[in-house]
Amino acid sequence: MTLTPRDGGPVMLTGELQPVSLPDGSAIKTMLYRADTRGPAPAIVVCPGGMGTGMFEIVEWAASRLRAAGFHALSMNYRGDLPTHDPDDISQAFDWLAEQPFIDPARIGLFGVSRGGNAALRAAASDHRFRAVATFGTVSDFLQQAYGTAAFAPARHRLITGWLGDPVTARSFYERIQAINHVQTIVQPLLLLHGEHDMHAPVEQSIAVRDKVMAAGNRDVTLELFPVLGHFGEVVPSGFAYDHLASRFIPFFREKLG
Repeated sequence: MTLTPRDGGPVMLTGELQPVSLPDGSAIKTMLYRADTRGPAPAIVVCPGGMGTGMFEIVEWAASRLRAAGFHALSMNYRGDLPTHDPDDISQAFDWLAEQPFIDPARIGLFGVSRGGNAALRAAASDHRFRAVATFGTVSDFLQQAYGTAAFAPARHRLITGWLGDPVTARSFYERIQAINHVQTIVQPLLLLHGEHDMHAPVEQSIAVRDKVMAAGNRDVTLELFPVLGHFGEVVPSGFAYDHLASRFIPFFREKLG
């Protein structure tokens, strides 16, 4: 049973299911969180992590807080278990949002966690319509994950390679889907949040993203590291830091999207 950190009960999704069409005639599932606003308002596409097609429950905490702050939010599923088409799916979500009368298409941002952070960075690199990007606990270098876990966490290594393939024989695939190979074309304001106790995506992955984006000429990049914070927002030894994280990315979006 999935639990919330707040009350120990089941996660209650508070958005509305919304299919978004793909060019091939299929559709992805999204969940819309409409803010109580008057006139067209900014929106955030929220990208979950995971090795499947995505779980809305993973980012309910972020989408619901964005809505309460006056942003419309659209949380994602992906078309497939593998992250091959994640940026394309995110761009389709942008297209759908831009057509809605309650959305200001000039003020759409991106927020992603874990795999969703990787997806958000890749989408931002190829689709400059997104005005601002924030991530938490981003897995930006799958090759580093695959090789680094081989001795440190063999079970995690088997999980990653069972998902993405052997990093030697499938190296070209890894390089195609990992954000670190694409972030040099990110021109938008970028906020990177990462826990120093993240045992799934080490902080070096966000540090490398910051350094590569800035080296390419984008100076509007902020990296914030949080002590005793883990990959899922958990605070060692107990509790979750969702409100604290939201206190960082909500002001960021307010400043960058207006």
